[in-house]
Amino acid sequence: MIFVCKKHVKKGLKMVFLPHIQSISDENKITGNFHCHACAQWADFKLYNFESHRKQAVKKAM
Repeated sequence: MIFVCKKHVKKGLKMVFLPHIQSISDENKITGNFHCHACAQWADFKLYNFESHRKQAVKKAM
C-alpha cells in the first residue's frame, strides 16, 4: 500500500499490481500521518493491491 497526493496518482497506479484507489477522509488526514510516496507532500489517496486483501480474506475463511 502506498499513499499519494493528487499530482502523483498516475505514477502511483503504475507502481501497484492490480491497483485500487481509495480517497483518504478529512478525518483520517487530521489524525493520520499520510505523506505522498513520490514527493512527501500530504497524501490525498491510498493505493493498494486488491489481490493481497483477497488472499487474507480467504485465509481467514479457511
